[in-house]
Amino acid sequence: MNGEDQLLRSDIIDRNVRQSLNLSWINFAVLFCAVIIACVGLNMDSVAVIIGAMLISPIMDPIIGMGYGVAVRDSSMLKKAVSVFLIEIVVGLIAATIYFALSPIKDASEQLLARTQPAIWDVLIAFFGGFAGIIGSAKKEPGNILPGVAIATALIPPLSTVGYGLSQFKRSIVFSAGYLFLINSFFIALATMIGTLIFNFRKNRASGIPLKNQVMIVVAAIIITIPSLISASTLVKQTYNETQLTNFIEKEMSDEYIVNKQFDGNKIKLVVMGANISSAQLKKLDKKLNGYQLGDYKLQLNQLSKGNYLSVNDFKQYVANEKNSSSQPTTTTDDESELLSFKNKITNKFPETIDKVYIGELAQKNKTGEALILVQFKQGQDSDTAEQQVSDYVKSAAKKQDLEYTLHFTQE
Repeated sequence: MNGEDQLLRSDIIDRNVRQSLNLSWINFAVLFCAVIIACVGLNMDSVAVIIGAMLISPIMDPIIGMGYGVAVRDSSMLKKAVSVFLIEIVVGLIAATIYFALSPIKDASEQLLARTQPAIWDVLIAFFGGFAGIIGSAKKEPGNILPGVAIATALIPPLSTVGYGLSQFKRSIVFSAGYLFLINSFFIALATMIGTLIFNFRKNRASGIPLKNQVMIVVAAIIITIPSLISASTLVKQTYNETQLTNFIEKEMSDEYIVNKQFDGNKIKLVVMGANISSAQLKKLDKKLNGYQLGDYKLQLNQLSKGNYLSVNDFKQYVANEKNSSSQPTTTTDDESELLSFKNKITNKFPETIDKVYIGELAQKNKTGEALILVQFKQGQDSDTAEQQVSDYVKSAAKKQDLEYTLHFTQE
């Protein structure tokens, strides 16, 4: 018997699927542990921990059993698979709810929020993951197929996220994460059923699925898929708009520093730091949005600095945002030493005028790096005179060190 015949032998898959349907406490204990591990990973934003939880979770077995049971028209097997699946859901929800209720970290992490935006891609992953799962079950030694399917289809994270929503009484999270779990479960089972029928296990089933049942399955698949299509459409549009806005800012507002940007209804809200933008300039920028397929939106600016003055909090917020959003390498120790040395030069040069100097490095796309400098004057200083003196000195010192910079002042 060649390798392909061995892969698709119906007796192997039948035995493997039936053996995986266990109502033993050991199975549920393993699931409980897997959910707790997943919750820790979600809570701490650790992808590695979440993957580990998915690898040890047994929750995919009854889903494959349900799809296989429908395909071979084995009602007793189907009932057992449904029973195991429902009990596992209850165990998982109890574990997740208890963990998040006791956890001191109540804020939703990125990994938790990622499980609240189901889209059509989740349908595709679940469907082809289920198909791979039925093939893997047909092998004597599944190898890395089933673990890979468990990771790809990601059943445990959304179930754990539902538990988070229940513990925090957040209905929107419960429904969105629950919907993602439903998508994954349904389409894994559907793919398993279709895969079983394609492999045509005649000796394990009397006849095909009745037409009435086929219609019900197709209708259910369509109903479940529709919200994910809408979500995917919204996500694609959002991603496209954000890309276009980034292009707009880079080309039309290259002299400004954008601290924050967001879409709010039909408005594009920009938090801007730099030279003051007049009403006339704002109108011109507004008209240029059409060239970036953003003509339906209106620009709304929040300018942090008046003239060349900036608050300390705004400065720190901007440097932090730039570091988080930059794709450039992290600043090296040499760079930090150079900036610290430059900061000390400015402070020591004007000890009676300057109270503090704040400095940070910004990674720019077409530059190796740029220093953002904020000088805070002591109270009672003649700001115009002090500003000119500091500007002249910084210009001279930066030129010697071959340092690009942007200088701002504050007085608190």
